[in-house]
Amino acid sequence: MKLMERLKKDKKGFTLVEMIVVIVIIGILLAILVPGMFKYIQKAKDKQILVDARTAYLDIQMAAQELYSGNGITGADVVVAIPNGAKYQNDTPVSITKDGKTVKSSISIPTGGVVTNVTVDATNGKVTGMTYTLGERKVVMTNEVWGEVEPK
Repeated sequence: MKLMERLKKDKKGFTLVEMIVVIVIIGILLAILVPGMFKYIQKAKDKQILVDARTAYLDIQMAAQELYSGNGITGADVVVAIPNGAKYQNDTPVSITKDGKTVKSSISIPTGGVVTNVTVDATNGKVTGMTYTLGERKVVMTNEVWGEVEPK
């Protein structure tokens, strides 16, 4: 008998109501935090796309300057070698043949990315615009100014 009385007095643990309150509080916190976390994950991915786009721009610019530095090659020749309507992916070769001489270069785009709408200044062979696409996201550079990463 004494054992039963002692067990009734030493009630330790949580009641069902306390457990439900804790679960509800955790659920509310998760409902607040999870959407914000996904927003920050998308921002980080967009930053990486912007870094990849700038890397692609630098590589296209370097290829354009390699072509432009060839003997007798003008900015207009570079425009022909890197046309606006072309699609550039990893290790796309570009070349110019003028006066029997060929100048070659290649454009290396970060893996998975695609560059389109490349505009080259015909006076100095400088890349002034392009569109970089990775998956369903894209970023556009116009007049050497980068835009925001946005859906394709």
